[in-house]
Amino acid sequence: MAGELLPIGTRPKLVASFEPPGADEAYRRWRNDHADALVDVPPEAMRVEYGRAPGGGLYVRVRIDEEHLPAGLAS
Repeated sequence: MAGELLPIGTRPKLVASFEPPGADEAYRRWRNDHADALVDVPPEAMRVEYGRAPGGGLYVRVRIDEEHLPAGLAS
């Protein structure tokens, strides 16, 4: 199959997800609660995605590249 052996780069793993209302506040609380585990994650390995939920309000998703995933954060 074409492209089958091409490297796809790092694969981010979903480690946290927060729904509206209050998703941003819940994300900040989660980040503070897990600060010790997250300190060793390079900034380029962590993605924080904000988006608009279908019913209104913002959601937040946190993904970390598998190779930098701290123990205990995988969802």
